[in-house]
Amino acid sequence: MLVPYFLLIFRSLGYLSGLGVNPVETIIHETGLWSIRFLMLTLLITPIAYYSGIGSIAKLGKPVGLMAFFYVLNHFLSYAMIDQAGDIGVIVVDIIETPYLIVGWGGFLCLLGVASVSFKRLENWFNQNRSTISGLVYGATILGVWHFYWQAKVVELESLIYSIILTGLILWRLRISTNRKQ
Repeated sequence: MLVPYFLLIFRSLGYLSGLGVNPVETIIHETGLWSIRFLMLTLLITPIAYYSGIGSIAKLGKPVGLMAFFYVLNHFLSYAMIDQAGDIGVIVVDIIETPYLIVGWGGFLCLLGVASVSFKRLENWFNQNRSTISGLVYGATILGVWHFYWQAKVVELESLIYSIILTGLILWRLRISTNRKQ
C-alpha cells in the first residue's frame, strides 16, 4: 500500500519522469487520489467479505482505512506545508473562502476522528462503535469524492467512476442494514 507513496518520492527526486511542470500540484493531486482510492477499497472490503464468505477479509478494513488516512494526511500536509508554506492564517482563510476545501476539510476531520480511535488500547471502544466508525468512513468518502469532483471544475471520468461506485456501496449498505432490521 506504500508503493504509490514511494513512487511519488522517486518522482520528486527526478526519477520516473519527475513530477511535471507543477510539482506541488502533482504531489497534492496524487496523494488526494490515493486517499480516495484507499477509502473506496476500505468500503469495498465489507461487501467482498460478505459475498465471498471469507470473514477474515473484513479484518483488512482497519489497516486499509489507516492507509487512506495516511494519504489524506499527506494530501493536507502537502497543501499546507508546501503550497501554503505553513502559513496558518492563509490556510484558514483559503479553507473558509473555497467551497471544495471546506468539503475536503470535513472529510479530513471525519478520518481524523476514525484514526484517533484506532489505537490498540481503544480497540474495545472501536469494536463496540463499528456503525459510528463506518458512518464516518462513508462520510469521509462522500466528502472526498465531492472534493475531488468540485476542485476539478469539470466532470472527469475518474470522479464519475468514484461517484458510481460510492453510490453502489451506499445502496448496498442501506439494503444490508434494512435486511438486518427485519
